[in-house]
Amino acid sequence: MLEGCCQSLEVQLDQEHLAFGAVVQHCQVKKRIVMKNTGDTLAKFKWNTTNFPPALSITPFRGQIHPGRKVVLEVTFAPVELNNDIRYEKLSCCVEGFSSPPSLTVTGSCIVAPTSKEVVNFVCPVRGSHTQTLQVCNPTQQKCCITPEIKGEQWSAAPSFFLEPLQNKAYEITYKPVTMTAEGTKNQGSVFFSFPDGTAMLHSLQGTAEPPKPEDTVVEKLPAKTNHTLLLPVHNWLSRQQRFHVLTEILKPDKPDPTVSIKGVNFIEVPALAKINYKLSSFIYREGQYDIKVTFHNMESGEYLFYLVSLEVTSPRVMSTKKLVTAVRQKTSTTIEMENPLVIASCLTTECKCHDIIVQPQHIVPGQSKYSLTVEYRPLHVGESTTRLTLSNKDLGSFHYDLILRALPPPAGRIVHFSTSLGSSQSQMVKFTNHCPVKTEYSCKTDCPDFTVDKSVIASPGLKDGSEICVEVSFEPHRQGSIRGQLLLFSEAGGEYVFPLHATCLPPKPQGPFSIKAGRTISIPFKNTFQEATAFYVQVDKPYFSVREVGTILSKKTQNILISFEAPPRESPELWSGKLIISAQQSEGDSKPYCWTYYLKGVPP
Repeated sequence: MLEGCCQSLEVQLDQEHLAFGAVVQHCQVKKRIVMKNTGDTLAKFKWNTTNFPPALSITPFRGQIHPGRKVVLEVTFAPVELNNDIRYEKLSCCVEGFSSPPSLTVTGSCIVAPTSKEVVNFVCPVRGSHTQTLQVCNPTQQKCCITPEIKGEQWSAAPSFFLEPLQNKAYEITYKPVTMTAEGTKNQGSVFFSFPDGTAMLHSLQGTAEPPKPEDTVVEKLPAKTNHTLLLPVHNWLSRQQRFHVLTEILKPDKPDPTVSIKGVNFIEVPALAKINYKLSSFIYREGQYDIKVTFHNMESGEYLFYLVSLEVTSPRVMSTKKLVTAVRQKTSTTIEMENPLVIASCLTTECKCHDIIVQPQHIVPGQSKYSLTVEYRPLHVGESTTRLTLSNKDLGSFHYDLILRALPPPAGRIVHFSTSLGSSQSQMVKFTNHCPVKTEYSCKTDCPDFTVDKSVIASPGLKDGSEICVEVSFEPHRQGSIRGQLLLFSEAGGEYVFPLHATCLPPKPQGPFSIKAGRTISIPFKNTFQEATAFYVQVDKPYFSVREVGTILSKKTQNILISFEAPPRESPELWSGKLIISAQQSEGDSKPYCWTYYLKGVPP
């Protein structure tokens, strides 16, 4: 008995005609077909895609199917040319060992996408941004990923997004122009949404790029008469280098003058997509509010950016500090350099609360020139202090200078010399210069009782070079030898003066002759110059002269010594002469007593 079997190969499509219907231009629709292997052997297939039109594709385009199995094929129709009747017939698939391979016919049409009647308008400053929201609805019953197609380099948005079946979702699109639109023109663009069912929606976009807004409004607070530098970041938004011309405008005050100096380089180059800080330097004389506009202009493209700068100029700082050191009543000086930027001369008024500072009340500074101001310091009191000198002008504002002052003790005044004998006195006029600018009273005293002076002296105002004042000092010694002392003059306003007093006390000088008529009595005043009550002894050397005892005389008191004369009967008048001797014991330890001699002469009646 003979037995056998026959194996066959047969492949079939579940449909040989695939109709896509109307599909929007540049959209695509996908449909599936099934290929079955109804034979007994393995079937290897391959679609002849070289004959497929560009608008049609199939995946997988090759593969193998085991007996009794099937494979799902996905056909994509994506037309790009408008056509109401598109037909692709007998698209062949080759199956190895099968003489009657399956074929597929595809039909459809390509239509224009519907356009939204409403144009989406965008308006913003150049290099700014404006975002609008579009509502996108999924018309299908399946979840899909939408990849919008945006035309116009000024617009940007998310490259894709997902939609649930029949979902309505907001889609944001941003307009960000880098160049201004000319007057009467607008940027044109569109956004195209395509859906899996071949439908689509096209939105027209229009954008207006207005002149730029300020990059920033910079607010700075700075003192007057101070060099100030402000850094302004300049961004290059292009992928190529840009060269900007820099224009600085002073908006406030309306009519600036040379007291407002705003400077910077005239051109700046910024590399592609980079940033460079522009240095804006300012020097402003007066306090106030100053508004400035700094524009960076690309002369080739006409594009520009700008900053608004608001400067609040406050009271100036101290321009400089000067140190002045000198002795009391001695002058020293320093120089202050000033500059007038105006074309006209300016009058500066000076103010200083320290009376020891000597400076002219007003100064004329010629226009556009420098001026040296001399400041003198003549202190009246020893010590250290700090004061401020301010120069003011309505156009130039105020100039502040700190003065650190140090007054050293004055040199000793000139020595005042005295020379007189014990029992006598001598007076000297001591002169000094009063530099106090107002009338003042000086107290006067000495540190030695042999020197006496009035308690006070009135000094007239010492203006430019001072006023000369005289003080009388009397010397009345109480002992012989060298005597030293000091004259002290003091005023709260005028300061202190010290004068050394050097004196020499000589032995008492003989005095006379004193004439006495016979039978008469005369008195000779005698003063106790000692500092304590003293017992004095008197005697005459001739018997025809007689004197009364003196006894004790109080200190600095004067007593009259009474002397009588009786003419001798047998002597010639030429011989009627004698001496009165007054003596006193010196202080303990002195060897000889002090003696005062008075010559006497008798006269006939």
